Amino acid sequence: MNPVRYGVIGAGVIANYMTRAFTEGRGSIATVVADINPAAAQKVATASGAPKVVTDWRAVMADPAVDAVYLATPPFLHKPMTIAALQAGKHVCCEKPFMLTQAEVRDVIAAQKGTGLHVNCASSRYNCAGTAQKAKQMIATGELGQVYHVSFTQVNPPTKPGATLPDWRNDPARNGGGISFDWGPYDLDWLSFVLGDLFRPQLVFGALGNYFPLTAERVPPCLGVDGRYTAQIICEGGLTILWERRAGEHGPARHSIELRGTKGGLDTYFMPMPEKSGMQHHAYVGTEELKTTLLPDAPPSWEDAIINPVRELTAAIRENRPLTNTPADNLRIHGVLDALHASGRTRQAVKVAE
Repeated sequence: MNPVRYGVIGAGVIANYMTRAFTEGRGSIATVVADINPAAAQKVATASGAPKVVTDWRAVMADPAVDAVYLATPPFLHKPMTIAALQAGKHVCCEKPFMLTQAEVRDVIAAQKGTGLHVNCASSRYNCAGTAQKAKQMIATGELGQVYHVSFTQVNPPTKPGATLPDWRNDPARNGGGISFDWGPYDLDWLSFVLGDLFRPQLVFGALGNYFPLTAERVPPCLGVDGRYTAQIICEGGLTILWERRAGEHGPARHSIELRGTKGGLDTYFMPMPEKSGMQHHAYVGTEELKTTLLPDAPPSWEDAIINPVRELTAAIRENRPLTNTPADNLRIHGVLDALHASGRTRQAVKVAE
């Protein structure tokens, strides 16, 4: 079976992490890398084995030696580049956030319709973990009973003193938001994957706050965007999700996902977490005290998770099968993100657009 030939657009930090996806022998190869910085493009091309470098991304779309594109550009470029790729007959793996708004996702869905082309988002990175697969299975088979509540809390450490980021990271018009658009898509994608049909958000009531200096020496490189949010998501069927993420605060990093059902509970996580021993299943049996069982399922691996979106798209193309992340999934994800920001502005619960 012929390999899927990728054009890589964008040669920043994340693209450098992704180069192994094109050299590991799983049916993905890179044929061209595009970036306005030729030196950066050449670095990614050398690491990924791509024989060609260009400075105009449109040349990738016109290249007959490209079957699919991997977009690693700032978020405000995702929509025009994704639509251009679809119009050129290319499959698309787009970095997160998928788009800036739910309206942009609708435009992509309209462009994809009838093409037979696959599109996925890199927010699905951690869906390959054994912990995610096991949690999804336990919910789907009813092992937890009726799942009625999820608590999803993630606290990120602060950036290192002197850290710098590109200007677009501090501009919501170009990046959509701060931590809500940097990490929020991962959170919502994981929830969408694990909960399946239970993830049907109806209402969001949330609040956001910007990053702030911890000390005069620890000033985050982005002060004009949200660095924390907390939200209550109410889904069809009554499922409630307490969703919060914070970063750069006076406290330790913390990661915790709790799923509670009428037959059992599950504590897990979606990122590699060395301080946690694994998934824990909780249940009362008969008159016994609460029984907690450590499940043996494989924890997330950063090395595999980072390149999983390209692996997944390649497999879907070669096997002609559905993806675990689709524009329809991202329509829900961006519906929640839109509602979160609207709720933060109005301090009112906001209905999630379908």
